[in-house]
Amino acid sequence: MKQLRHTIQHHNLHMQAPVRLSHINLYHCDTPTSDIFPGHPYAKLIFVQRGSGCLHYENYHIPVESGTLILMNPERQKFSIQADENLTDIVILGIEYLYFLHRDKVFEQPFVLRQCPSDSYRLFISKIVEEMQTQGASFEDVCGHYTELLLIFLQRDTDIHCTSFMEDKSSQDCQNIKKYLDEHYADNITLDTLSEESGMNKYYLVHSFTKKYIRSPISYLNEKRIDESKKLLENTDYSIAEISKLIGFSSQSYFSQSFKKKTLMTPNEYRRSVKKS
Repeated sequence: MKQLRHTIQHHNLHMQAPVRLSHINLYHCDTPTSDIFPGHPYAKLIFVQRGSGCLHYENYHIPVESGTLILMNPERQKFSIQADENLTDIVILGIEYLYFLHRDKVFEQPFVLRQCPSDSYRLFISKIVEEMQTQGASFEDVCGHYTELLLIFLQRDTDIHCTSFMEDKSSQDCQNIKKYLDEHYADNITLDTLSEESGMNKYYLVHSFTKKYIRSPISYLNEKRIDESKKLLENTDYSIAEISKLIGFSSQSYFSQSFKKKTLMTPNEYRRSVKKS
């Protein structure tokens, strides 16, 4: 008698934490059309089941046809898909806690496989679509498992690697944003400013920063400005209007409102209390 035995090693896609399928979009067109999709802060796997068209993202215009697979990382803006044939079917899978890497580098532009290496990809995606449409018992779990199989085959057949959430990268990005806020708090700073400085999608930026510092970047900025205003109130004779301008608030009234919300005192009340002590 012959026996073949193998002890399973739990590699979990070589990732530190499990990824999560959070969104399935079935895009069916029976006439030529174009739709815009929001830039949600999760990785996207886009597969053309049938038909042809073009994916538009920033300055990229990517022709697609049946069998095309497109990978997009979370730090993306909105994109659009133009279907130029009757009967076009496109599946978009949104996957949380996942980054795609190509030869160990996070790619910025969409990564395109004109044809998948095997029919397994089409099979797994068809199964996900079938489960979503029939919604049998535990269908979401089944869809998640098919997605994991899809990612395993992708890593096995190509130079693409999958990593979970890039915690180290995300943590470093957030530290850099915090440092920028500490150094430039007096400037006119918006989420668009921080997105441009960091190169991160602003929705993903807010999510990552809030997760690390338990407050949004703008909340942290306001707290930093209030802390700096306390020093000026304690150690200078600048007027409230002058201090408001020095620390970057758009108006004296907004500064006073923010200060009282944090300290339960107006700036003048705080200054008087410090002098009394």
